[in-house]
Amino acid sequence: MLIDHVGIIANSTKPKALELASNVVEQLGALGVTVRIDAIAAKKLSMDDISCQEACLDEMQLMITLGGDGTILTATHIAAPRGIPILGVHLGRFGFISEASPEELITNLPNIIMGRYEIEERMMIRGEVIRNGKTIFEATGLNDIVVNKGARSRMLHLATSFGAEKLTNYLADGVIVATPTGSTAYALSAGGPLVAPTVQAFIVAPICAHTLNARPIVIPADETVNFSVESDGGEVLFVADSFRVTSLNTGDKVLVQRANYNVRLVRLKKGGFYRKIHQRLLWGERVNS
Repeated sequence: MLIDHVGIIANSTKPKALELASNVVEQLGALGVTVRIDAIAAKKLSMDDISCQEACLDEMQLMITLGGDGTILTATHIAAPRGIPILGVHLGRFGFISEASPEELITNLPNIIMGRYEIEERMMIRGEVIRNGKTIFEATGLNDIVVNKGARSRMLHLATSFGAEKLTNYLADGVIVATPTGSTAYALSAGGPLVAPTVQAFIVAPICAHTLNARPIVIPADETVNFSVESDGGEVLFVADSFRVTSLNTGDKVLVQRANYNVRLVRLKKGGFYRKIHQRLLWGERVNS
């Protein structure tokens, strides 16, 4: 399929991302492609004529993100519900989700426009906050949904069940429910396992649990995780992908389940997950002090 409409989201705090955005706009224009760029980056680049708010992205056939995994997470809430593929370009430190370097992007642009790439579907996660029987907040994420305490809060008491079956009452700083994509993010820091991104599962990982018996657990992706905030001890937060946040009260219920759509990530080459964890986490390597 020939691609003739491309959207660009750039991390405007990174000069290299803005420089690359300017180059990509020029290259795509030379290929006869209609390009739109996010409003903040467009303003910084004096490209207001191709500035694009979220509403105009419906016509995009491909979205290119320039920055890092965080930029991809920002783009997913726009692209994923619309089924728009995302090509992530890595300018950050780790880049587990992003696919290409700036050099690989520029080299491959003609092939990309000709539709010569593969799509990898990644499951997303959805969280819902229920207060007094009514849904007051909901959000989706690619990495995780987290219930955790604020900086000055005491330990949380979170009654946790899978479907109708109660698991435990976590005494902890919080609990992470992560997708396989998110297994290399916050859940990994909490002691969770690495899970290949094509596996259909969730990782449930307590954060600093006040017991030696609380360990991360992997559950099927069609399961629903239920939390009840039984004692908040101060500020409690619901967080989706680190930036969609709302406050929780004692008695609030949180339902976490698989979202009803996936994110579609562009892959220029096969595989990559095991290579990335080896190179970026030094997986299996002996690290000398």
